[in-house]
Amino acid sequence: MELYLAGELDADTSPRLRENLAELVGCSAGGLLVVNLSGITFCDSAGLYTLLGIRETLPLAGVEVVFTQASTVMRTAAEKAALTAHLSLRGSS
Repeated sequence: MELYLAGELDADTSPRLRENLAELVGCSAGGLLVVNLSGITFCDSAGLYTLLGIRETLPLAGVEVVFTQASTVMRTAAEKAALTAHLSLRGSS
């Protein structure tokens, strides 16, 4: 399954992302979730830590998470927070 994120990922939007993913995982039999980050135009620390939480908790529900196509904004925010390696960001746009 692939999820495309676009727009701002911040303290205002992160809770909704967590809620939507909880619903998705609740209906899922597990597997792979590819999260395409190419459409992210802004990301703050709340957004970064939301992604980190997703990456660490969804595997407990049997869902492997891979982040791909990190936008320049996304990659820069992760680098400034020293979270690039923890998020295992793949590719960039």
